[in-house]
Amino acid sequence: MYFTDKPIEDEEDFYDREQELRLLKEYSLKYSLTLVLGFRRTGKTSLIKVGLKGLKTIYIDMRKFEDKTAITYSNFLRELEKEINRKRGKWRNLMDYLKALKGVKIGELGIEFSLGRERTNLGDILDSLNEWAYSEGERLVLIIDEVQELIKMRGYNLLPVFAYSYDNLRNISFVFAGSKIGMVYRYLKTDEEDSPLFGRFVAKVELKPFNEDQGVDFLNKGFKQYGIEISEDRLREVTRRLGGIPGWLALYGLESVNSRRDALNEVVEKAFRLVSKEFCSFVRERGSRRYVELIKGLKLTGRWSELKRYLEIKEGNRITDAEITKLLTNLVYAGFVEKFNDEYRIVDPILRDNVDKIVC
Repeated sequence: MYFTDKPIEDEEDFYDREQELRLLKEYSLKYSLTLVLGFRRTGKTSLIKVGLKGLKTIYIDMRKFEDKTAITYSNFLRELEKEINRKRGKWRNLMDYLKALKGVKIGELGIEFSLGRERTNLGDILDSLNEWAYSEGERLVLIIDEVQELIKMRGYNLLPVFAYSYDNLRNISFVFAGSKIGMVYRYLKTDEEDSPLFGRFVAKVELKPFNEDQGVDFLNKGFKQYGIEISEDRLREVTRRLGGIPGWLALYGLESVNSRRDALNEVVEKAFRLVSKEFCSFVRERGSRRYVELIKGLKLTGRWSELKRYLEIKEGNRITDAEITKLLTNLVYAGFVEKFNDEYRIVDPILRDNVDKIVC
């Protein structure tokens, strides 16, 4: 069924992403590092779950750390530990390759990595996983969803380990997904000479919102799965108002089917509460209410100079060029704003149309 509030896992339920599915599988088997990029709710997690189904994968979801100001190596290692324990029953002999590592204990409940003075080294874990994958004649894909959250890691840098794996471990590849696209690149620093990943080839799969025709077709086919017919004009209006974003369209379909009435207004309200919460979490993390005024100004203009003037009028103070550039850059990195033809604009139509209601 197309209308669901959970990531999709079966290809028959995943609408019109054949090319992206093909590329993701091809790249993950061929290249060491693949990025899956797209703004929020465009279907990245579903693409990964569907596209890599049937392959040996380890999936680490960093979304649980989005509201944290800092994360640790121990946090990451615990997530990896939990995922390996979920797989141990299916993957024969895996524990035989891990049990000899320093700081590893294996008991009835599974594997446990030491987080103390004898903490387990990620590079050693990857070495063992690579040896196991080689013995199985398989390629192991390590997926990190919302990888940009690793930029918050304190006291440990994972990039050298990723670079080591890239260069030396032929049976492991990485798939990194991110919705805060600027922050993904800021974290990986693939274009900076001092980055461990500098100069490495990175494959990319990008997910964009549906265009209007795709959005109408998605909704039409989704409603037909429930035996419901809705006029094309109405579906076009819904697609335009929800910006063709698959997550919002699926929510509209689900709410409408369950309530047996058109649920557009309810979906817009529910969606706004969610994006408002995400934005306010970003504002608290950054510690500046200037972002609230600035994003409201973006409803009026996308020009840098006019946004600077708008914020100065709101505050009654002069603001430096560097400060306004920093604010806008951070909004872009966080995925709330994009720059297009030298102008800035709010990405999510729900946030864009209701930005005046933001209270953080």
